[in-house]
Amino acid sequence: MSTPARRVFATGLAFAVVGSVLFSAKAIVVKLAYRHGVDAATLIALRMAFSGPLFVLAYLWSSRRAAPLSARDHLRLIVVGLLGYYAASTLDFLGLQYVTAALERLILYLNPTIVLLMSALFLGKRFGRREHAALALAYGGIVLMLLHRR
Repeated sequence: MSTPARRVFATGLAFAVVGSVLFSAKAIVVKLAYRHGVDAATLIALRMAFSGPLFVLAYLWSSRRAAPLSARDHLRLIVVGLLGYYAASTLDFLGLQYVTAALERLILYLNPTIVLLMSALFLGKRFGRREHAALALAYGGIVLMLLHRR
């Protein structure tokens, strides 16, 4: 691998690791906030206040060389964003009022399984060796975590 390619790979890997750590820390921060009397609506409002400008910047950055979107496409993006980010965050934060941060992480790690099942059911896709290996690795990690907790 050439030096620029290594730099790009290292940067991407660093972002992935930091993102994973911060994503995993979110549930812990939320649970700590609940201990101090902060409610889910306030936490979601804070999350949206901080993330909204970043989404706008990401949109502006990514669309600088792209063809302009129609008003209908903008509306679709807003609806998908609200459903995919706001609704998911709301349900996640509300769920954290009732379950532990560790259980919430386990549930989130089921997302790849849900995507594979939906792809099979609705799109008729079949699982390949890579998908089976990825699921085995993911569930192996979950089993190790559950065994460690005993």
